[in-house]
Amino acid sequence: MTDLDTELRHLLADPSLPQQILTATASSLQSEDPFAPLTLDTLNATLDGVAYVLTDGVPVVVAMDATRRAAAVLPSIHPGETADAYALRLLTITRGL
Repeated sequence: MTDLDTELRHLLADPSLPQQILTATASSLQSEDPFAPLTLDTLNATLDGVAYVLTDGVPVVVAMDATRRAAAVLPSIHPGETADAYALRLLTITRGL
């Protein structure tokens, strides 16, 4: 196998930046206050913080696009849903991307 083949397999195996943002958002929700009811403000703040960290050093247009794509697939929050329960649903969606 050539180096190009190896690199291509590596690129295809890596999750996309929006997937990484969603996975890290779910992880953060599960670790911060998993049993508290999730609010839209908390979700948005978590997503924004994660995206900021993960896209550091990436061109602004790429970072904005990845964050927008991640936000576009966020499911709505069910009434009274905990951060942990939401995170599990988010991980299920993320795996399907």
